[in-house]
Formats: sequence, C-alpha cells, structure tokens
Amino acid sequence: MRFLWHFPLLLTCLVCGPDLLAQRSEIWREKAGTWLLNVGVGTTRYLGDLNEQSDLGHLRLGTAINVAVAYRYSPQLTLRTEAQLYYIWGTQKNTHLAYNNLSFHSLNPDIWAGVQWDFWPADDQNHVIIPYALAGLGLTYITPKATYKGQSISLAPLHTEGIAYTRLPLILRYGLGVPIIATERLKWHLEGAYTHVFSDYLDDVSSVYPDRQGMTPLAAALSDRRPEIGQTPNPGGAQRGNKSWRDGYFVLSARLIFVITTPSRRNYGRSFHR
Repeated sequence: MRFLWHFPLLLTCLVCGPDLLAQRSEIWREKAGTWLLNVGVGTTRYLGDLNEQSDLGHLRLGTAINVAVAYRYSPQLTLRTEAQLYYIWGTQKNTHLAYNNLSFHSLNPDIWAGVQWDFWPADDQNHVIIPYALAGLGLTYITPKATYKGQSISLAPLHTEGIAYTRLPLILRYGLGVPIIATERLKWHLEGAYTHVFSDYLDDVSSVYPDRQGMTPLAAALSDRRPEIGQTPNPGGAQRGNKSWRDGYFVLSARLIFVITTPSRRNYGRSFHR
C-alpha cells in the first residue's frame, strides 16, 4: 500500500508528551452519542504515472482543506462523513521519462463516508494517547489541466489518449491518525490518509499514445509534448502511461476537532431547563 511510504511521518507526533492531553470533565467526555465537527488543512502528494513514488527529492507537494461531521457510535467506533478540496500536480521532469515531457495540475473536490476505529476505548484510563484507523468510500471529480503556451488547458475534453473517461470515479480512503492536544471541547489531531482512485486518469495519462491524425491541433499537441523539447513525436500505440496500477493521492493534515455535543451535555441541558 502506497500509504505506508508516508507512515513514518505520522510517528513524529509521538514526541509529544502525555502532558499535552488534558483530562476532560465528565460532561464533555466522548461517549456513544457524541457529535463532532472536524476541520483540517494539510499537504498532498500525488502518486501516479507522472511521478515516481520512491523519489523523495521531488515530492511535488500540494495542499488540501477539508471539513467533516462525525458521530461516536460506540466507545471505539465513530461514523464520519467528509468533504475535501485538494490540489495535486505532477510532471515527468526529473524522472526517467523526462523525454516525454508530460505534466498536469488539478484542483479537485472529493466526498467520502466511512468509519474511524480507535485502538482503545475513548475512556480507557491506561492510554492517554489513543491512535485510530479510518476507512471509507466516496467520489471525486477530476479536473486534470496542463499549462500550454502560458494558458491552463483542461485535458479531459480533449481525449488525449482517444478515450472519453469518467470524471467522477469512486475512491477508497484509508489511513491513521493520532491526537496531539486536547482541551475541554477541542482536540488537535495529526492524520495521514491515502486515497485510491478507481480510475487511471487522475493525471490524464494511462496507457498508450493514440493515432493523432483525427485530433484537433490542440489535442494532438497536448497528447504528445515531445516536440516542445526537440524530440520526435511518439508513434500511435507507443507506451504513454502504466495501466497496471491506479492513481491516488496522500494527504497529511492537521485537524481541529470540536465537540458539538455529548449525551451528558444534552442531559445536563434538559435538567437545567426543568
């Protein structure tokens, strides 16, 4: 799993001592029935045909912002729905395929719903820091673009590989998170999640170069960009991408979690107004 390439980044949070995690009063303790608001900002890393996952010298980082609503269903299980806007980009520059000169950038929304499983119950007195795993399914809308003659051109409508691919593919998200700081109603988490996209066209590159004779001049120019760097064009059928693995993106984010209400808080409110 490509997510594991970035797992060591999560371990940096473990240097934070337990003294940063404050004890909560009974009224705000996260029992089953607690509602939470989850807001995050982080950095992205695209993994696909226009990037080399082992090249840590050229990470090609982007940004992401997200917001989620969560409901604690049990002492360890939380249900979560989230919307995100993420920016990713990739280029064959500084890779072993630099001679093909392909690149892209994309600002995409996604939405997903799933579960969050704490390694121990939230009220476990033996563990001050309780990491969690998350997993879920959703959708993303892909908008790959390329910069050509100083302009940002949308690639999907051009069918640069002669294929009209879906721009609303399914996604599978999975990851790990850990709390860093907690106060009475607020928590800070560090979270890393990988999103597997059920499409190989997140970057508009998947299989082979098409026969460009029937293409518009703009589509042909963006299908094969070798002539821009003085190389001869690829023939139709030549390898353009790698169909053996799907595209995806990793997000490492800092997240602010706000406890909206708990069962104890609701009971207290009802008793107070009697």
